[in-house]
This record gives sequence, C-alpha cells and structure tokens, in this order.
Amino acid sequence: MAPHTRPRPTAVDQLPDECEGIVAWAAQELAKTGRAQTDIYAEFRTKLIALQGELGIGFDIPHYSSFTRHNMRLKALMDRQRRAQMIADAVITSSDGQDADRLTQASTRMLKTLIVEMMENAADGGFKPKEAANAAVAVRHLAAAEIASTNRRQKLQAEQQAKRIEAEMKAKAEAALDLLENEPGVSKAAIRRAREKFLGVRPKTKRAEDNNG
Repeated sequence: MAPHTRPRPTAVDQLPDECEGIVAWAAQELAKTGRAQTDIYAEFRTKLIALQGELGIGFDIPHYSSFTRHNMRLKALMDRQRRAQMIADAVITSSDGQDADRLTQASTRMLKTLIVEMMENAADGGFKPKEAANAAVAVRHLAAAEIASTNRRQKLQAEQQAKRIEAEMKAKAEAALDLLENEPGVSKAAIRRAREKFLGVRPKTKRAEDNNG
C-alpha cells in the first residue's frame, strides 16, 4: 500500500483569511448551475484585486489553473460528503436495528476519513476558525451517532433475548402440563386453569365449541 501523502495546497488555499468571504462566494457560485467557470474566475479575480486596494494588503492572485485544481478538489470532497450523508440518512430511516448499526459504523468511518482529509487539505497555517468549529461539530455528531447506535443494538439484543427466554419458558411449561394432564388425580379443570394462568391460553367459548363441532 502506497504511503499517504498530503496534497500540496493550491494558491487558493494559501490566500489570507481576509479573502475567505470571496473564496466562499466562488464555491457557492460553482455549486450553482448555468454559469461558466471562466466567468466565475474572472469575477473572483476582480473581487480579490478590489480587496487588495481596499485593505492595502498584498498577496498573489491565483491563476486559473490553480483555481480549477482547488475547485476539483472541493467538488471531490463535497461528493464524498454527500455519499456519507446518504448513508447517515439510511441509518435514520432504517427499521432494522442491526442493519442500522452496521450503517452507522460505515458512515462514521467515512465521515472520520472526510474530516481528516479536510484537515490535510487546509493551508499550512492550519484550520481556520470556521473550519475548526465545523470539524468539532462533526466529531460531536459522530460520537452521538455511535452512542445511539450502541444503545439501539443493546436494546434490540435484550428484547430478542427476552423473547427467546419467554418462548423457552412457555415451551417447558406446555410440556410439563402435557405430562400432568395424563397423571391420575389431576383434573382437566386444574390443567385448564394452569394453561390460562401461565400460558395465556383462554378456554374456548360455548359458541366456538359448537361451531367447531
């Protein structure tokens, strides 16, 4: 297996924090349909130049190729996030506790990988405050999902175990009553009352007996 290498930050990643709003605007525009990437880049470049003049700061304007690489990486990241969200939605709507638990584990692994990649794709200066906050929220949600999944699985297992024990006890009681029914001195009325009390078997009504006869 080839060693994991951290992707080289693009020029867009290396823009100063003051440019974050413009970078976010470009990402939102690219997420929409009906507008060419070249047009978005032209406006992106114009906004950055205007920001330089407004704040009196200097930084390199990313070339179109760097802008494209950044957007391709962002799109791949968002695609993986959407796939992870689809799995999370399946967890919520699943009616089978065991299947839901497996889906939770799968989505948790995928989302953890996604968070690590987001951190690695950040600029060398580290996470920006907004990115760090989003990652922290995601981690909290993952922890809550894992706890809920474990609780759901344990509850399901306990319910299944209780049903098995109840079925076994009823089977043993039924077998014991069958034996007692053939013992001398034990009335059928006593057996009937025992079945009703311990097994929930109700005696047939007169009408039901007539219909069966």
